[in-house]
Parts: sequence; structure tokens; C-alpha cells
Amino acid sequence: MQHKFVLDENKLKEFYYEPYEFNGHRLYRRVLILKKSGLLGEIASYKLLDFIVPDLGVDQLLPFIKPVSNVMIQRFLLPGRGKMIKKSFWLGLKGWTYIGFLEGKEKLFNDMRREFNEALKMEEHQ
Repeated sequence: MQHKFVLDENKLKEFYYEPYEFNGHRLYRRVLILKKSGLLGEIASYKLLDFIVPDLGVDQLLPFIKPVSNVMIQRFLLPGRGKMIKKSFWLGLKGWTYIGFLEGKEKLFNDMRREFNEALKMEEHQ
């Protein structure tokens, strides 16, 4: 008996994730916009991209991660175990990417782990 990850898309939408096609694979993407304000109003804004990646491995994903215009941080959460991978683009001037794992320990991914687990359905295949 083999287990396959199946995610409840309606549950993911409650967390603002939308289905996203990536190199023939289905991922779930959420765009967050952070704004910095000062006395005279908004100083800057930048985007964060979160991806839940149910069926790709690190080796398949890494070659396709590139800097994205106006995006400061990209986070990718993959099933399984592993140590977080951190990658900068142009010494951080063009952003950062973090790849974490569902069974990892880094606090940076705790919110995404909780959302993944709430949306998770297990399907059994024989």
C-alpha cells in the first residue's frame, strides 16, 4: 500500500493559496504584500511568495528557482524530511529563497506546516 499526498484545495483557499502550474506539476501559491510605513506614509512595499509543493523533490525544484521582480522572499514547503536550504540572489539584493520540509524543525515554516497539515488528506493506493 502506497500513500499519496492529496490536498483539499478549498481548505488551502482559506489560507489564500491558489493552484499554480509549475513545469507540469501542480503547486499552491500565496502572494503576501508587506508595506513599510514612516511618518510621511509608505516607504516601501515588497512581496513574499509561499509555495506548497506536494509532489516535487529538491533536486527537481532547485534548477527552476530564480529571482522574481519585486519579490523579496520565496518560501517552498516540500513533504518529507530535510534541512532547510537558503539561497540568495545577488547577495540578497534580488531576494532570498528558503526551501523547507514538512517534517523539518525550522520555525520559519511553522505557519505553512500547519496549513499543509490542515489541508492534507491521505489516499491509499494499492
